[in-house]
Amino acid sequence: MHNRPNFMAQFFSFFALVRVQNILLLSLAFFLTAKYFFAPQKHFIVLLTDYKFWALLSATALSIAAGYIINAFYDVKKDMINRPEKTLLEQQLSQRNRLYLYFSLNFLAVVFAGFISWRAAVFFSVYIFLIWFYSHKIQNLPFINNLGLTILSIFPFFAIFLYFKTFNGFIFWHATFLFLILLIKNLVKDFVKLKGDMVEGKQTIPIVYGEKKAKNLILFVSLLTLVPIYKLLHYDYIGDMKYYFYFSMLIYAFGFLFFYFKKRYYIQFYIWVKLLLALGVFAIILIGA
Repeated sequence: MHNRPNFMAQFFSFFALVRVQNILLLSLAFFLTAKYFFAPQKHFIVLLTDYKFWALLSATALSIAAGYIINAFYDVKKDMINRPEKTLLEQQLSQRNRLYLYFSLNFLAVVFAGFISWRAAVFFSVYIFLIWFYSHKIQNLPFINNLGLTILSIFPFFAIFLYFKTFNGFIFWHATFLFLILLIKNLVKDFVKLKGDMVEGKQTIPIVYGEKKAKNLILFVSLLTLVPIYKLLHYDYIGDMKYYFYFSMLIYAFGFLFFYFKKRYYIQFYIWVKLLLALGVFAIILIGA
């Protein structure tokens, strides 16, 4: 009876550490992207019974989960300031166990990738190294850290391209839109974590160049998203997903105005952008409708 609470604490610590909810959403996005973008001619059953595709999905989920662990390992001081409750929960797992999990998840990711091909195993080995390199070396470089994190976020979807060997203009413009929205999310995150970054001496855009210039950069990237949206809306294949883009532009513009002029809305706008990303995953099923 005495060990039960300890076990439950460690279980929830693991859940928080690897951000299971994010992994589940990413897995859904991975599956829907494969079906509607890269293999629209294939039936759902074909994908569901393709063991190599499941190996690809597993390798992606495991490597990203490990990435969350190593990122939390390097960010522990900053996170204790920005989100102390969640960080204390994550630390219910000892540092030794967290590192053990990190190496175990990465090992399993490469093993699953090996079921596809040796090239896939090399691809994920490189991806794992890049995540570590970002966490260890790049996090303290203004804008480069935002750009690096965005590239790492979209990198696994490149694996789908390599697997299905399919690419067209529609996929390119949607990937561009996703890249820009993820970049906006990571730029806004600098404002959310501003206090912890300043205490720890992190070099982010709002700290180095000022909050106004950082907001202007977000505005510039936001305007850039209009280019892929314009291109995507000219594809008949987009179907009813066009309503997601109309809705996104309206809601995003409204939220950005509050973010730009009101400091207290930093966290709300960050959640707003994350919500739009989540809605974008479910909106994929509207393609072609």
